[in-house]
Amino acid sequence: MEVGHINLEACMNGAGEHFVKLVEGLSGLGIKQHVIVRNKCLARRLEICEDVSVGPTVNSAVTAYCLMPQIALVHTHDEASGHAGLLLTLTRSIPYVATRQSEQPPGDNPIVRSVYSRAVSLICPTKGAAATVAGQGLGVPVDVIPMISCRDVNKAERVIRKVAAAHLRVYRRAVDSWRIPALLL
Repeated sequence: MEVGHINLEACMNGAGEHFVKLVEGLSGLGIKQHVIVRNKCLARRLEICEDVSVGPTVNSAVTAYCLMPQIALVHTHDEASGHAGLLLTLTRSIPYVATRQSEQPPGDNPIVRSVYSRAVSLICPTKGAAATVAGQGLGVPVDVIPMISCRDVNKAERVIRKVAAAHLRVYRRAVDSWRIPALLL
């Protein structure tokens, strides 16, 4: 399975560190990946990972959509990249998994709600974020997978493998349960 990642966050913060460790962990599990990001430092850090191709840095969801090759699944890591995931699903039948970090409800914007309701699965780093999304009635499976922020160096590799394996289980379930959207039939 080849997994695509889209991360349109401009700054490299804790979520950026988690993203790098997740890609490294998935690479360690033998998963081939294609990554499209906005942050140039993030792109440079990911270029050294095995079995990871890094596309050019982009500033918009539409550009990320255009540059994503045909792959089995996309993981969108922020709300802006979710728009690219929605476009990939509706026009190219590529399923996507979305990460939702905020414990605030997504709101009433129909596009944002569509981004989350058309995802094959949602990943939240906390039970609070998962409860908020589950309470929105989106009808999408929600998984709680903590962010990789290991302070204990001795446990870091084990935690990275555990989190990467949890993501891989969600990816496999998403691909196995994927149905082509009615819009495309």
